[in-house]
Formats: sequence, C-alpha cells, structure tokens
Amino acid sequence: MTQPKKLFIKTYGCQMNVYDSERMAESLGGQGYVTTDKADDADMILLNTCHIREKAAEKVYSELGRLKPLKDARPDLKIGVAGCVAQAEGAEIMRRQPAVDLVVGPQSYHRLPEMEAKVRSGQSALDTDFPAEDKFDHLKSRPKAKRAPAAFLTVQEGCDKFCAFCVVPYTRGAEVSRQAEKVLEEARDLVERGVREVTLLGQNVNAYHGG
Repeated sequence: MTQPKKLFIKTYGCQMNVYDSERMAESLGGQGYVTTDKADDADMILLNTCHIREKAAEKVYSELGRLKPLKDARPDLKIGVAGCVAQAEGAEIMRRQPAVDLVVGPQSYHRLPEMEAKVRSGQSALDTDFPAEDKFDHLKSRPKAKRAPAAFLTVQEGCDKFCAFCVVPYTRGAEVSRQAEKVLEEARDLVERGVREVTLLGQNVNAYHGG
C-alpha cells in the first residue's frame, strides 16, 4: 500500500488565509497528501503568506532561509509559497531563494494539483494570474470528515478602492462575490459536519453583492 505524502502548511495573517490553507490542503488531498504539523516530516511545505504587515516579504524570505537546510538534506522535499506575498513577489521569490519549487497566488490555488504534478516531474511552477474562471467553481468538493464547532467561510474577495496605504487590490484583485446559493451550500455542508458557528469572510464584506 502506498504511503500518503505529508503536507505542512504554515499560515500567516488573516482569517481568510486560514480558510485558504484549508482549501489548499483539501485540493492536494486528491494528490495523496495528508497534513502534518511538523515541517521536518513533510514531503511538501507551503507557506501561505500575508502582505499587509510591514516587511512581510522579508519575513517570508527569512523563513525560506530557515527551510533551506531541510531541502539540502532531502532534495525531494518540495517547498512552495502561496498567498499575497507570492502574488506580489512572483518569480522574484524563486530568484532570491532557489530552494522554492512553487509560487501560487491567492486566486490561482485551485490549480495546485497540476502545479504539484509539475514540480514532482522536476520543473518549477509559477502561477500568479488573476484567472477569468472562478476558483471556487474548480475546487474539489469539501471532505465529509467531522469539523470543529467553528469555521470560516469566504463570501467575497478583493477590493476596488485602491487606498494609498493598502496592497489588497494588487494582491487579491478586483472585488468578487460568490453566489449566495454557493455560500449557502457550503454553509449547510459545514453544519452537517458538526460546525455550529460560521464566520463569513471578505476583504470588503460590505461590498458583497452575490444575489
């Protein structure tokens, strides 16, 4: 019997990143991954990053420097950077830290299975597009395992305000709202799995217009 591969995700920043990390783990579950809380045991390490805080990118590069000895010791280990720093820095991450195999922005992580297959074949993978398709329509159905009593649920992403002090429009893209029926469907699924408190998330939830 084939042993499952182990996935370690370190999540920085906001509650939406917590939600995104869950969806990334679920997406890679179809590729034979199970999550682990120990980076030393992992076959793939993903840093799901935040770009809001001061010097956010430098903190990610510092963490990548700490992970490099693991990669040196185990060349088959795959290291990826996801989230808003990935969106902002793009290919520069791979240039500055060659140990990185994969860079994926927050609107492209539904493509992680294809990207994982690419890095397993020995290539690097970069995707920081703002794709026309809705990533939620392409993510796999959520597993039916029991859940903790509280959960996050993204209903809206992005922002059109372009405030001088904020990077969100550049890292999360334009305002997009999920269809109300899709939100309700996911909420009902969470309730069936034991969730009793659902927090609705968005960069600008007041702009929600899902209909």
